[in-house]
Amino acid sequence: MGVFGLLAGPGSRTRCAIFAAMMAPFLLSACNTGSPGQNLESTLRPTPNQNVGNAGNMAPPQAVQPQAAQPGQNQQVASVTGLQPIAFLPVSNIPQGAVTTLSGAIRNSAQRQGVPIVASVQQGAQYQVKGYFSALDDSGGTLLVYVWDVNDRNNKRVYRINGQEQTSAKSSDPWAAVNAEMLNRVADNTMRQLKGWLATRN
Repeated sequence: MGVFGLLAGPGSRTRCAIFAAMMAPFLLSACNTGSPGQNLESTLRPTPNQNVGNAGNMAPPQAVQPQAAQPGQNQQVASVTGLQPIAFLPVSNIPQGAVTTLSGAIRNSAQRQGVPIVASVQQGAQYQVKGYFSALDDSGGTLLVYVWDVNDRNNKRVYRINGQEQTSAKSSDPWAAVNAEMLNRVADNTMRQLKGWLATRN
């Protein structure tokens, strides 16, 4: 039947959304080279404070900002859990408010599940995680689709996580319908899969 035949069948909206999110890394790469697809993308350019996983940037506004983990502390966590440290790169196609919420959720879930997160490769990260998100108007609500690419220290992709969350809430701006509960589930699912995968790398 082919890709286009599958996308045209029943439930095509959801399949199209997932297909679009999985293709996001390639579309964004094309956009960065000035391809004709540039005007078709509404990706928000990530800024330095859109990193997910850097403890210094993850507290929501007016919240108590946690003390950034020191290299020695990260090494202790890694030695206890047996997992190699990871770093999160800036995420794409996500507004700053959602980044703040997601960052806190990622930090909390990583602490609960014992996944060591550091700021960068220079601080000992063995893998770097890059996220691509899309919030889409879906029949009956809003669909949040996400993809995480896990790259090694040479920026070669070695693992991929993808998933979706749905809410019955709707808005003219789909991101306005994405709530903290959805982002918490994204964080928990992401950390669960990362932990399982990292456990196989030792």
